[in-house]
Amino acid sequence: MKRHIFLPLLTYPDATSEFMISNAVALAHHMRATLTVCAVGISVPDVSNALSSLIIDAAQMARDAEALSRKRASVLTQRAVDEAQSASVDVRTREITVEEPFVVDALAEASRAYDLVLLELAGLSRPIVEAVLFGSGRPLILYPPAPFGGRIDHVAIAWDGSRAAARAAHDASAFLEQASKVYLLSVIDEKPITYETGDYLVENLLKSGVMAEATRVRARGEPVGEALQSKAFELRADLLVMGGFGHSRLREFVLGGATQAVLTNITLPVLLSH
Repeated sequence: MKRHIFLPLLTYPDATSEFMISNAVALAHHMRATLTVCAVGISVPDVSNALSSLIIDAAQMARDAEALSRKRASVLTQRAVDEAQSASVDVRTREITVEEPFVVDALAEASRAYDLVLLELAGLSRPIVEAVLFGSGRPLILYPPAPFGGRIDHVAIAWDGSRAAARAAHDASAFLEQASKVYLLSVIDEKPITYETGDYLVENLLKSGVMAEATRVRARGEPVGEALQSKAFELRADLLVMGGFGHSRLREFVLGGATQAVLTNITLPVLLSH
């Protein structure tokens, strides 16, 4: 069955980069997937009053922000369509317009119709990343603001035996099946881990024709998320697969250590699943 990838094109206050569009097109080409690009236009509610209008023209500022958002939406959509057509990728376009404070909720909902969501960790995008990760029910690949080839040949899986890790490994099955090598990374000096389940997973992957091996990692006081990324980079992994851990308390996310590190800084594409 053909897979469907969803790429939100953010327009305000920060815009999706050209790198991200190229990364999305390259991945869709590699997966032979349909790519849907969704331009996210913003509307700004009128909050001006007589006093504020004496200091700043809030209404004009709102109109300027909306105009900038529309312009960026048009430019980014056209660039995505042009790149996709050049790469013979099946591309579709969508547009949504939402009041600026509600963009995070709108994108979490819009993402639910697709197999995979692509986002870029840059600027002010973290609230959107968290909303999609914890609210969409879909896996996402988070990219650094840099160019990456679409081919995913080596895959590293962050494994601690948890439900989140198992969910992420399953959601990455499309990449595991095509990989020439899969590494199951377990940090052994951060918390107690039972290795039996991971060994069985490696055994099952091998029986399915996937070249897989278990690899132990020592954090040595380094944040777990950074230690996992460093080892994945050392192994020349094209993708790191991780379970995203967090829960909501008074609408603020309390994140697990590895998830916190990844949402702060990443060095390679990371598939996150919750």
